[in-house]
Amino acid sequence: MMAHSVVLFSPWFGPWPEWINLHMESIRYNPGITWIFPTDQPPPENAPPNCQFLSMSLQDFVDRAAEVSGLDLTANSAYKICDYRPMIGEMFEPTLTSCTHFGYTDLDVIYGDLSVELSSERLASYDVISSHAALQSGHMSLFKNTKKLRRAFRTVPGWRKDIASPDHTGFDERRFGRWIPNKWWRLFPRYRVLWSEWYSTPEGHYNWIDDVPQHPSEWVWKDGVLRNTADGDRQFAYLHFMNWRSGQYRRDGAAAPWQNLDHILHTDWQTACANGFTISPLGIHALSARI
Repeated sequence: MMAHSVVLFSPWFGPWPEWINLHMESIRYNPGITWIFPTDQPPPENAPPNCQFLSMSLQDFVDRAAEVSGLDLTANSAYKICDYRPMIGEMFEPTLTSCTHFGYTDLDVIYGDLSVELSSERLASYDVISSHAALQSGHMSLFKNTKKLRRAFRTVPGWRKDIASPDHTGFDERRFGRWIPNKWWRLFPRYRVLWSEWYSTPEGHYNWIDDVPQHPSEWVWKDGVLRNTADGDRQFAYLHFMNWRSGQYRRDGAAAPWQNLDHILHTDWQTACANGFTISPLGIHALSARI
């Protein structure tokens, strides 16, 4: 990705989760990408050089979205800020002057080598990239840094209604996400859209590689490389463990296994970062303790 400069936004408000220093370590191994965290928290202990932390409150973030949208906004919960993701390019436009691509991601993620999916060829060939084949992913979407794409949310019919609602509506993945490839892209065909499945989210509503219904339940991170115990030597760009920490979007409707754990992280972060670690429904363990 040397020919491209990528900035990923990851807003977070409230205490950092247990796994934050492992999240930071996985970022460290992707030095060609910059992460920007609008947050009300101090930088984590293990924050790497390619992370920036923009100090602001949740209300500051909402106020910035209100200024960009021209709407009077209220957020009933921090989850509402997911609806503002399509506005991030305009909300933080001054920070994007030197990058070729910008996007957004999540914190319930451990990254492998992102160049597995974000190759120079893909970044050069596409203007919109999603890590899911069926929707504009809320946990990994990238856009070419152009004025039209920074303002693409304004082309979506009814965008003001979704943004103005104080409750989460799923605007980023639903109305905005469906408009990008199905409507807006066809009106402006010079924009090239790639929706491809990165197989990042176990227990999501899709089959796994080769249409296998079973999803891998144990993942291994070591020295910036992410694999799982079901897919051999195949590397993955990242693991999104949303469905282990919350049952809201699980395909089986079951409770999330991490909700029954006293602790998710069963090791100190220094040992896990040095030796590698596993992520599974049983939590996060130092590699030597599990394999």
